[in-house]
Parts: sequence; structure tokens; C-alpha cells
Amino acid sequence: MRYKLKHEAVSEISELIGQDIVDQSFQSFDKIDGERLISLTNSRQVNSFIIRSLFNQWRNEVERLESPYFDFNHERVKEALKAFMNVLSNHISIDKAHLTPLLVKAIEDAILISFQPKSYLESILDRIEKPQDFRLQFKYIKTNRDLFKVLVDKIGDFDTKASIMHSYDELDFTQLESVDANEFLQKLGVEGRMDELFEVIEEPKPEPVIVEPVVEVETIVDSEEPTDPDQPVTINDKFDPQQKGMTLAEKLQRKMNQSIEATLTLNEKFMFQNNLFGGDNAQMREAFASVDQAVDLTDALNRANAFNTGWDMDSEEVEAFMNVLERRFA
Repeated sequence: MRYKLKHEAVSEISELIGQDIVDQSFQSFDKIDGERLISLTNSRQVNSFIIRSLFNQWRNEVERLESPYFDFNHERVKEALKAFMNVLSNHISIDKAHLTPLLVKAIEDAILISFQPKSYLESILDRIEKPQDFRLQFKYIKTNRDLFKVLVDKIGDFDTKASIMHSYDELDFTQLESVDANEFLQKLGVEGRMDELFEVIEEPKPEPVIVEPVVEVETIVDSEEPTDPDQPVTINDKFDPQQKGMTLAEKLQRKMNQSIEATLTLNEKFMFQNNLFGGDNAQMREAFASVDQAVDLTDALNRANAFNTGWDMDSEEVEAFMNVLERRFA
């Protein structure tokens, strides 16, 4: 069974879903901090788009900074502003009224990028002042990331909305992800809205297969073929039969039994140790040991955040660390 997105219902349903989530989230709090914000939902894409909105707001405010007395375009001033933003990112405090519109837009964009990525791209290009600035949006894309990476690499400083859309139409759409509609809504806790957001497309019934009668042919055994049971074992014979017969569940279980550190490459360990843990290998291993005890992705994020000593949340290192956690728990 397949599902087709009802495009006309996306905005309305996103608002209803967002309202449900904030109503539940603010039952015990007046404001939500950064730790709760990055795990507000079980959808990494929705959470990432919420952070995107906050940082876009910050970028817009910085670009409006002007003064006849101070040079806001000086490199050292820009570096100081970036450092200031890193400090702010660890001290987020947002109330229900201000979070709701950000969450609704994040849900709407997450729906579109999952099920109508071209509509998502058009929507973003309509919202931003310079079409080329779509490149700044890429770091927040988690769904159909490979597809949009190819597009972003094609965008130049003089591209227009029309030229970007033309480049999109020329992409290899075999890279499109197949997002399960049921699973997507389950992560937001709104499985009951399936019929409101999607139209069921009945799969065509397969044509009956006509089986031709099999004519038995006598097999002639070549007496020169070796039939000795003690003949040498081939490479295929050596292949682990248990590995060949493993189910997906068994493979996943084997993966889950591995520690995070065991799944990292040497380059990843070096990058995390030097850029996230101040070169302290013991602290890094302590963080991995803690995260290994997590029961799900949300718990893992909370445990990892306990070791956050002022990470640059826009850095490649943090992005790579998030991908490691997603591979382990998502």
C-alpha cells in the first residue's frame, strides 16, 4: 500500500500537530531550554528545522547591526559574534508562544522534504532573500540529504530561483529516500492523522501467472565430474553459513551490541577527541560509556549533552557526532 501526500492539507495539519506537541511539552514548564529543544520530538528532521529557525533569526539580527561608530564587518568582530552565538546556543530559553510558530513551520517543512522535496525547495527559495543562501540551509537537512548535497554543490553565487529549480529537475532522483508515512507520523505521536494528511493509493493487482507444464528431462551425469565427498573445500563453502542466513533483526541486534567506540573509525575518534573533548581521551571514553547505556536516541542526546563544554553546534564535528548517535539508536 502506498500513500500520496495531500498538499493542500499540509499547513493545517502541521499547525494541529504542532499545537498538540507544545501543549504536552509545556505542561510542566514555562520555558524550554536547549537540551529539551533538540529532543522535542522523535523526528530528528523536525528538531533540526527548529534549530534552523533560531539560527536564521540570529543571522538576520546580526546582519541588521549597523553603527557609525563601530565596524561590525571586521573579522575580529565577526569572530566575537560567532563565539557569542555559541554561548547563547547553550542558554536557550523559549516560551510556548514563541516556540509554536517555529515548531509548526518545522513540521511543515519536514513533511514536504520527506514526501514532496521539490515543494520544500520552492518554499525555502520563496522565503529567503538571496536564492544562493539555500546553501546555508543544507546543514539542517537530514532527510534526502544526499540528493540536496548534489544540488547545493551546483549552486553558484549568481544563481536565481529559476536556475536552482532547473538544476533540481536535472538531479538523479534514484537518490530520493523512501520515507514511510506511518513511521513518520509515529515519531510525532500522531498516527491518527494519517487519513487527514495522506491519500491511500491502491496497488494494482498482479496479473495471474500462467505456469507452463514442466517437461522432465533426464539428467546425464558426467562421470568425469568429481563426486568424492573429500574433495577440497571452496571459498563459497568457507563462507559463514550463519552470516548468510542472518535476519535483519539479528544484524541489527549485533550492531546494537557494539559499543559506540567500537563503531568509530580512527579519524572519527581523533576528530571527536580533539574538537569535542579538548584532547582528553579519558573524558571521551567516559562520554561514550555513558551514551552506550542509553535506551533510545532522546536518552543518548541527553547523556551526550552532559559532556558539552561549549561545542560549536554548527561545526562538522557536532554534525558527525549526531550522525553516530543516529546510526546507533535511530
